[in-house]
Amino acid sequence: MIRPFAYVKPATMEEALDALKLDNSKPLAGGTNLLVEMRNGLKEPELLVDIKCLAELNTLTIDREGGVKIGAGVTLNALIENKEIRERLPAIAEAAFSIATYQLRNRATMVGNICNASPAADMAPPLYVLGAEVVIAGPCGERIIPISEFITGVKKNSLKKGELVVQVEVPQVPKAKMVFLKKQRVKGHDLALINVAGLADEQSGSLRICVGACAVKPLLLEGSDQAFQETKGVEQLAEQVAKLALQAISPIDDIRSSKEYRMDMVEVLVKRVVRQICA
Repeated sequence: MIRPFAYVKPATMEEALDALKLDNSKPLAGGTNLLVEMRNGLKEPELLVDIKCLAELNTLTIDREGGVKIGAGVTLNALIENKEIRERLPAIAEAAFSIATYQLRNRATMVGNICNASPAADMAPPLYVLGAEVVIAGPCGERIIPISEFITGVKKNSLKKGELVVQVEVPQVPKAKMVFLKKQRVKGHDLALINVAGLADEQSGSLRICVGACAVKPLLLEGSDQAFQETKGVEQLAEQVAKLALQAISPIDDIRSSKEYRMDMVEVLVKRVVRQICA
């Protein structure tokens, strides 16, 4: 049962930020996580601030010479259906497509997914390997932080009282191969047991692999660049990067999987990712 709450639909960003200064207020964009947590009694906000229709948050800017800016109100389906996103950032589109159902993706947003900060958040690993940045507005002005610093733990992020994520930016889209893979319990739509994103940029000699659902926050593997530059042969590289992943992760037993199964699946998925982007 959802407890009574107040609701406001601001017309401007200034009004939204003013409303979020109030105690126990929460922004409402897609609401696909927030409303479930309210129903289950995990969150009990006294005021919901509906930011879904703010024009500033519903922009998707793709600069051929620069990067990509994805507003907080942009839905997952908008990302999936955008041809340039599919071509230039396929890992983003693949991760978005893996989440929920078509109907929910018409409401759910990428920003909401990372703000929820679940260890299994599917949008986080692609953003990690792309070096994305989070743009935050608040009472003290605007600040920009790396996605790796934005997610701080299980269901925790670095937003302060009265702050709101405005958009996520990929400052410079590399001309690189990238992919997102996910293991789940059932066919169709389910939370990730494991999710892995990878990016291989031969020009810069960079290999970035991020593993989700195996620690309190996504893990960007250290040492993968060196392995990419020094290891000859895709199979040998896949073995080396999989070892790095197994050394870095700290999975747990839960209702969806055992620790041992997660470790086995990390090895399998990391190898698949390396093979696909380094072949």
